[in-house]
Amino acid sequence: MTAILGVSGVMIKPELYIAMGISGQIQHMVGVNGTQTIIAINKDKNAPIFQYCDYGMVGDIYKVVPALITAFKR
Repeated sequence: MTAILGVSGVMIKPELYIAMGISGQIQHMVGVNGTQTIIAINKDKNAPIFQYCDYGMVGDIYKVVPALITAFKR
């Protein structure tokens, strides 16, 4: 099932939200308001998501995510 967060009416409040490739437009961020910790990965250093996240990484998700998976497996 695919759901669109935010103005569609779908709201989530997880302890951890990992936003991979999400720009952080306000319509989306409304849907994750109340999340305890947001981690963002985006190749655009000026993406709005970085104004909302607790931890952010600038990089291509297709390079960053495989490297993170490898590191977590150690």
